[in-house]
Amino acid sequence: MSVAKNATFMTVASVGQKIIAFLYFTFLARQLGTEDIGRYFLALSFTTIFVIFIDLGFTSVLVREAARQMDRAQKYLSTLLAFKLLMAVVVYIACSLAAHLLGYDEQLIHLIYLSGVTMILDTLHLTLYGILRARGQLQYESAAIVASQAITLVLGTFFVYSGLGLIWLIAAFTFPSALNLLYASWMLKRQGFTLRPTFDKESFHFLARIAVPFAVAAIFARLYSYIDSILLSKFMGEVAVGLYSIPYKITFAFQFVPLALIAALYPRFSEYFVSDRQKLAITFERGVKYLLLVSMPIAFGIATLSQDIIHTLYTSEFDGSILPLQILIFGLIFSYLSFPIGSFLNACNRQVTQTIIIAIVMVVNIILNVELIPRFGVVGAALSATLGNILLAILGLFFALKVTNISLSYILTYFLRTLMCALIMSFVVFWVNQYMHFSVSILAGALTYIVAVFATQTVTKHQIKELYLLIRR
Repeated sequence: MSVAKNATFMTVASVGQKIIAFLYFTFLARQLGTEDIGRYFLALSFTTIFVIFIDLGFTSVLVREAARQMDRAQKYLSTLLAFKLLMAVVVYIACSLAAHLLGYDEQLIHLIYLSGVTMILDTLHLTLYGILRARGQLQYESAAIVASQAITLVLGTFFVYSGLGLIWLIAAFTFPSALNLLYASWMLKRQGFTLRPTFDKESFHFLARIAVPFAVAAIFARLYSYIDSILLSKFMGEVAVGLYSIPYKITFAFQFVPLALIAALYPRFSEYFVSDRQKLAITFERGVKYLLLVSMPIAFGIATLSQDIIHTLYTSEFDGSILPLQILIFGLIFSYLSFPIGSFLNACNRQVTQTIIIAIVMVVNIILNVELIPRFGVVGAALSATLGNILLAILGLFFALKVTNISLSYILTYFLRTLMCALIMSFVVFWVNQYMHFSVSILAGALTYIVAVFATQTVTKHQIKELYLLIRR
């Protein structure tokens, strides 16, 4: 199957999965309230940190090396299954002990126990799908991504209306994850693979040497993304985690936009780094420009309408999420920028630099959380995340400028232009929202932003066509 079709399958599946996941979480938040949704979110976040220690970047290496040497794919698969099963036991015990050491109550510990089982199932079927990725067969994983989330939605809704406890909502993830593992196993067996774990020392050493930078970067990134929820739970309790989970989920729901663009840009970065440094700089500048063009109106629009969004989607119990949402959504601008910057550094053989940047940002983020959460609660966690995103983008851009002749003045000029257009849009949205339903203000804001970017020559018709062709390609 062609690369274009595979990319389309995964992009559509990721967008569909995020939409279903957001709708499902919104439903749960309305039904459960701040404390229970906080417990639910905390259990998932807690095990999400630990699961990276089972995979340790091996799946990414498996995909690459199996694609290059398909005759060794079976040996690589058997070796990783043996390694992962061993690590699954070790990490599950460590996860359970950590939950006890942190002093969580019995109900939360039970949620973490079951969520830990889910994380093991997830990491195992991730490895199995890695072989299918190596064979260029992403359609199976794409279908499973959407189907799993849909099953979770159906089961979770049924469990909520049946009056069952939180443990069943975690089970709504466990059941489809088990089905996903069975499905991936069946697909591989049909293609002649065996799933017997057999440790091959030579294969493991070969894969492990390559996996080290992947593992380090993945661990830092995972800690950076989820440690705020853990610290928030210890300093402020589960209600605070519940309030924080709402702006976190809303912001996370928009991550598919830069992912789709990076899927198109990364191959160009890799190609131009070798063949044409001028094109490399131009492509990077355009990637930043396009993401600023998209992220600015999203951030300013949601910040302006945050109160209406919270009251419409959730209940008055979540009023404490309004200010954190306004803060966290501005971090989305810099989060978007960090995607092309990180992709650029990796494509230009600066993956060690990117790993060090993530490590620095992770440490700063933890320090900020420890300092700000006790003082400002959920707002402190949102401030820490936003400042972390700003630092991640600035440090990354600093090192990207050393790779090739990127025009910093061009990027800053475009940043200020899109900022001006977003501010104009925000003023219109705020004014219209005083007299009409906020859905009308969204439409008015969108029209205003489109007019503003064309009127100020921030974007031209040629550039819109160029962006469309890039994504299509």
